[in-house]
Amino acid sequence: MSLALLSCSDGQTNEAPSDTASIFDTSISPSLPIESLNSGRTFSLLKADWKLDPMRLNRLVKAARLEGGIYWSGYNQVQIDAWCAAFTNEFDVPCSGRGVSARQIITSLAAESDAKQPKTDVAYLSMSQMAQYFDKGLASTTDWESLGINQSKIWSDGERGNAVGVILSQYTHFANTNYIQEMPATIFDWADPQYKGLICAPDFLLRAGNGFLGLLYDPEVMIQLHRHLIDENDMLVTNDCDALLVSGERPLTYMGYGLPYNLLDTGYIEPFWNPGLGANLFSHAIAADAPHPNAAKLFTAWSSSQRAADISWQSIRQGWPAYGTLHEVAPHFDYDKMVFESTDTYRLRSARTRYFQEKLFEGKR
Repeated sequence: MSLALLSCSDGQTNEAPSDTASIFDTSISPSLPIESLNSGRTFSLLKADWKLDPMRLNRLVKAARLEGGIYWSGYNQVQIDAWCAAFTNEFDVPCSGRGVSARQIITSLAAESDAKQPKTDVAYLSMSQMAQYFDKGLASTTDWESLGINQSKIWSDGERGNAVGVILSQYTHFANTNYIQEMPATIFDWADPQYKGLICAPDFLLRAGNGFLGLLYDPEVMIQLHRHLIDENDMLVTNDCDALLVSGERPLTYMGYGLPYNLLDTGYIEPFWNPGLGANLFSHAIAADAPHPNAAKLFTAWSSSQRAADISWQSIRQGWPAYGTLHEVAPHFDYDKMVFESTDTYRLRSARTRYFQEKLFEGKR
């Protein structure tokens, strides 16, 4: 297991800390063993593809067709539209779904279930939000190995349900290189006065992403740092920073996400990463009250395949890195310095997110 995260403090990098950065305690203070923070890296290395005995697959396809289709709930409409088109083309099973904001998706799924009007068959969630889904009793438990899914992609939360990891993606900073040539080398270097008035942070991602930073660094130091970024370095916290980034009005985005086409295809927006940023495992779970359970099993099993991951990558540039797609776009990306969402970290990551939000924003949503 790589211990590259151990070299995250300013005193152990080749980059000299800025004068402003030195006012903070930049040493790492991991809340869990470094091995735990890096344990999810196994997902980035897993190349196993979905394989199911043809006879078993035929029986499952027939059962799915008899149910009439599948309905998905997740974050991104473009992603599910691409998945549904490919799934229906391959199995002749109707497929549809909805993209719901991360702020609202758990509330929406819970309300749907409470109303006794089940619609969702498969939920697509990050591990921390999947934990909430489990806690509310909304997920079922499925024997995924019998459906050909590699056991390393399957995870559970006691007896409250299980899920299948299908997509691995990451928090990303972005710079408009028409205006920015020197990117902050560490999280603390964002406090340098040279970046004053130049930084935009997406509100939800700033809060959620600090759940990861709070695992590597002292949570109190993270609150101090981000209060400084907002109050002293005029960091703008707003819903969406993309237009400001592209125009150059705010040429640095702090805590963006993924490698989106609308930014990278400009040719002058460059992604970069600081040690301690988070990598999310996105998973599928079948709803406990799924109207179409066999279709849900077929879709979830299929979504763990390389062809499904490649379709997701082509649609939104979030896929399964072990299949070789990520470094085609971001050749300098280094998983060794990321903090991973895994069964070792996701509960504490959620707690760190809540703590950061309550302390920095005084509980404001």
